[in-house]
Amino acid sequence: MAPRPLAHASGQSRRAAPRPDTHRRPRLAGRVTSALVAQLAGVLAAAFFSSAHAAEPLKVGVLAPITGATAADGARLLKAHQLAVNEINSAGGIAGLGGAKVELLIADTQSKPEVGRHAAERLIARDEVSALLGAWASAVTMPSMQVAERYRTPFIVTSAVTDSITERNLQFVFRVSPKGSWAARDVGSFINYLRGKGVTIDKVALAYEDGPFGQAVSKGYKKGLPAQGIHIVGEETFRTGSPDMSTQAAKLKATGADLLLIVCYVDDEVVLLRALAAQRYKPMVLGYGGGHVHPTLLQLGPMVDGAFGIVEWMPDLKKTATEQFAKAYKAAYGEMPLSNAAQAYAATWAIALAADAARSRDPVKLRDSLRTLRLDKGPASLLPNEALDFDAAGQNNVGNVISQVIDGRFVTIWPEAVAGQSLRLAH
Repeated sequence: MAPRPLAHASGQSRRAAPRPDTHRRPRLAGRVTSALVAQLAGVLAAAFFSSAHAAEPLKVGVLAPITGATAADGARLLKAHQLAVNEINSAGGIAGLGGAKVELLIADTQSKPEVGRHAAERLIARDEVSALLGAWASAVTMPSMQVAERYRTPFIVTSAVTDSITERNLQFVFRVSPKGSWAARDVGSFINYLRGKGVTIDKVALAYEDGPFGQAVSKGYKKGLPAQGIHIVGEETFRTGSPDMSTQAAKLKATGADLLLIVCYVDDEVVLLRALAAQRYKPMVLGYGGGHVHPTLLQLGPMVDGAFGIVEWMPDLKKTATEQFAKAYKAAYGEMPLSNAAQAYAATWAIALAADAARSRDPVKLRDSLRTLRLDKGPASLLPNEALDFDAAGQNNVGNVISQVIDGRFVTIWPEAVAGQSLRLAH
């Protein structure tokens, strides 16, 4: 279903009320009855209620790490949420709610699960939001979404990839990003694509952070890649925020792997790649998600030249909605968006369009509307699938793309149908 405009055309005007005729003597002058007074009072009360209700915003709670270990990612999420809200509100608001504006209520999770859980409860119980969006990390998202389920309030997960998020038979949880295990399917296809180009990949090793995020993606790799004939020869784990990974780097070098699959946040990947360089070990690298396709990584220069990344979205995808979003985001903030920003933007538009279709702010009606939403055109269709469309479990069926660092930039090189540039192989 293509999204219809959220507000009616501004050229439509209300019919003007007739001006009073001052030359006529009121027929009921001096004879106003109590019944008429009551009737007029009811009309005025109804008009006032209708006006007040129309002006009431659609309140949407946003859970994001404004402080803490992943605060930089939280800042990008908020920029994308706000960009979508600015576009919706400047176009006249939500038509199905009488032109109501979208209002974001933002809560800092501090990158901590317990803080996120309390923030979710406060947004729903005290601030009475109609829906929640967030919350970046899987470890924070999972306790927060349990709160939303208990309060029967829709929660659109923007970026967390732990598979179980949409495998618990929860009725109010939706996710725009892919499951972490789906990376194995796409990485396997890409490895075979490289082999078809004459690249030797006989042995693969894994390096991942030991939280829910890293465990979910690596579990998918360990299950899915051998089934595609790809041999995993070793794996190393580490805690997020580890200052030294020289031990892991030495063990990875000993595997002799041709390709190293990394799953972690950007600061950890920087530490790991420097440790690998110190070991004079430079396999092909394929990082995961926004933690890899990140401006910080480019500061490593030659260490990341030619490195690949599997990611949920790229700003050079050959899609109209992607091009428009990337242009608007850069114009607003002076930088190009990352995948988590695209997901936050899509989720914000999705909840607004669900409210428009439902003509309601009621959380249960919004949940029902999200279940039937199919967005194959317009701003919410910017992700790399045919349409933003939630299945019965609340999962958007969206895949990944592969990026490569070429000339100091991340560019999409696979699948070729949406690639911004051709693959570059080392000589």
